Amino acid sequence: MKRKMNLKTSFKAFALTLALGLIASPAFAQEILTPFGTTHDAPARRGVAAARFLPFFDDFSHSNTYPDSTKWTDNNVLVNDGFPLCSPNRNGATFDVLDASGKVYSYAISNAFVAEYLTSARIRLDSIMDPDPRALTPADSIYLSFYYQPQGNGNPPEAQDSLVLQFGTTTERQEFLFLDYQNYDIADIFAEMQVDTLFPGDTIWASVGCQPGMFTLVTDTLTPDTQGSIAVPCDSVFTTVADTTWYHIWSVPGQTLEDFMAENDGQYFKQVMIPIRDLRYFRDDFYFRFYNYASIVGSSLPSNRSNEDNWNIDFVYLNINRSADDTDYPMLSFAGQQPSFFERYQSIPYRQYRVNPNAFTRENLEVGVVNLDGIDHEVNYYYSVKQIGGGQHYTRALDPVTVHPYKTHGYLQCPDYGESPACPYVGELFALNMWYDSVSYQVSHYLYDSTANPPLVDSMVYRTGMYNYYAYDDGIPELGFGVRPAGGKFAVRFDLADYDTIQGVQLLFNHTYNDANNKYFDIVVWKDENGKPGEEVYRLDGQRPQWQDQIYRFSYYKFNKTVALAGAFYIGIEQQSDDLINIGFDSSIDNIEYNFINTNGSWQQSSKHGSLMIRPVVGASYFIGLEENGPSTTLRIYPNPVSNVLHLEGEVTSGQVSIFDLTGRKVYAGEYQTVIPVDHLTNGMYFLSVTTSEGQVINQKFIIRK
Repeated sequence: MKRKMNLKTSFKAFALTLALGLIASPAFAQEILTPFGTTHDAPARRGVAAARFLPFFDDFSHSNTYPDSTKWTDNNVLVNDGFPLCSPNRNGATFDVLDASGKVYSYAISNAFVAEYLTSARIRLDSIMDPDPRALTPADSIYLSFYYQPQGNGNPPEAQDSLVLQFGTTTERQEFLFLDYQNYDIADIFAEMQVDTLFPGDTIWASVGCQPGMFTLVTDTLTPDTQGSIAVPCDSVFTTVADTTWYHIWSVPGQTLEDFMAENDGQYFKQVMIPIRDLRYFRDDFYFRFYNYASIVGSSLPSNRSNEDNWNIDFVYLNINRSADDTDYPMLSFAGQQPSFFERYQSIPYRQYRVNPNAFTRENLEVGVVNLDGIDHEVNYYYSVKQIGGGQHYTRALDPVTVHPYKTHGYLQCPDYGESPACPYVGELFALNMWYDSVSYQVSHYLYDSTANPPLVDSMVYRTGMYNYYAYDDGIPELGFGVRPAGGKFAVRFDLADYDTIQGVQLLFNHTYNDANNKYFDIVVWKDENGKPGEEVYRLDGQRPQWQDQIYRFSYYKFNKTVALAGAFYIGIEQQSDDLINIGFDSSIDNIEYNFINTNGSWQQSSKHGSLMIRPVVGASYFIGLEENGPSTTLRIYPNPVSNVLHLEGEVTSGQVSIFDLTGRKVYAGEYQTVIPVDHLTNGMYFLSVTTSEGQVINQKFIIRK
């Protein structure tokens, strides 16, 4: 044992370093040009990804709920198609005051505060590799562009609120963490040092192989008979810390969408072009980020302090060889929301559909189609419908049509007569199978101009289904709803094609600050009386809002008895509190004619345009009917029927798996895996729900038969 020692050690030894500079920390970045206050720090990144070379592009059309983790380092904003109104293409990123689980940020206040970030991955602005490796300079004419919109279908940001863009550069430094010690047996120390006694103040140096200059001091008198060991510092342990300096680049104050459009020639979105010329950004650790200042309602209205101050951004593009006039992109794209095949509803019970399919089916779909190029394109379009687990499959193709540029004409419009890609006819009624209690279809829409070079193509693939509930909404609550005073009521009209039973209702409530809307209410069912709620037929009293772990998930309120009804009926809420109940309100789909309020003893039609997020569950039993919207990911399950082990095969690589029985009871939950044991389950029908790591929900039905 080779050690440079000076005979000193102890059970109470303390460590020093000869040079204090070994543990001194360098100063933090000196320049932060935009004040953030003290209420919020930038969120931790979701792991360190490799730096990206140009170009950087994200139109959010291939993400769902959360941003693409290969392009963005945080997941604060919501990727969706509900909040953006007439966006340049499908989906956008929405800034609000809610965290990833849908709760109002705990640091939210009525003054402007930093709410959410959208931070890019690390980008190489020092060089490019294609077609040949070379350095980048301001002469390469690098521009960052994006579209933005205040409010959209949500709440307008006030003038004190704002949307901000920053550029950032990162410097790495070493930061001291702790001292690493080596333990030495006291008997070994005396054997090597050949001394009789160690006295307080004597020095024991670290051994060869440790950091030079490390030692400890003896604090007790020690002899060769002393038992124990001594800890001597050996090395200083450091970690690499990245300090990012952020520079303010662009910002815009809040305003209503109406005022925004008046200032921008009626455009729903405005495109911003930002040149990058400053040499300090031409390095291998460039970042950019957006964030929003927001302000919630004051504490005098606690149950109103919910989601507010919305901004939407879309089509973020960073590349070389651009100019301020580079606002056209050779792209054809689907935009807006996924079209429903149903008249009036977004979803209906399959049993009710079978009774009168013509009454429930739309004549035309409503499809958003945009041309982001600066010239006209002759566009071909078709869509296909394929039954999942069934035999129905059809395609409807249209003749080519001219689509004008988005920046001058907006979305493709429908003709006065006939159809176009913006409003294709519904080709067939959905298949009628008396043996099924639910059906699901994969719908695929396609746009293309094969004459362009290269050809322009886009697709929109999603699933639509008929389960056991009615839904007017698309699942995204852009706003919240409630009435005053206490005792006020609101209700939604539904129409049964045939006699049926109501088992309960799915409701979605917005979170408020500290969940101040957690108040009692009654769920009420009324018969129809001349087009308004009439006789009360059922009441489930003493309920409170329920929230799920995931954002924008409905909660099921089961009735304690079956309610038999025919024809029109109304289901809604009677508030027991004067506070806003803040039930979800889908402002992107207008069904105002079916919403009613009663605050003074008489019913009248609501004055608010949108859809209340109230979904009555009908039929003999309750089973899960989860959303199937979103980009379709292939997932095959087999065998079906299954007896022991269920196999999952497809594009999914990670996520969460849940299995529900026909009563809605969760019988299995776990991480995604390709083999799931089901031998513990009894015979019958079950529902498999897979939530991918990107936030997409995929549902499959299977049967256990032993």
